[in-house]
Amino acid sequence: MLEDDGADRGIVGAFIGAHLERQFEFIKAEWLNDGNFIGHPGEKDPVARHHDGTGSATIPEKPVRRRLQNLPSFVVTRGGEYCFLPGLRALRWLAELED
Repeated sequence: MLEDDGADRGIVGAFIGAHLERQFEFIKAEWLNDGNFIGHPGEKDPVARHHDGTGSATIPEKPVRRRLQNLPSFVVTRGGEYCFLPGLRALRWLAELED
């Protein structure tokens, strides 16, 4: 295991989709919160989800899969935001507005 060097690191993600509930909310609910990550019931996303040190994750390797046990938390969420962009019809309407 690597030692913590004390340097702050982070990542910012921008996820753009056409239907918030069917895309982002589905992944958040199914993979992160409900424990059905890639078809393995009871397992949560091994990287993005908070783990208390008792989680597991299956890596579907062939010919033999591998199960990781007692996963720590890798990610600390500091905030989140939903931003909405207008669709193509709204953009066309805005483009046709006169001053």
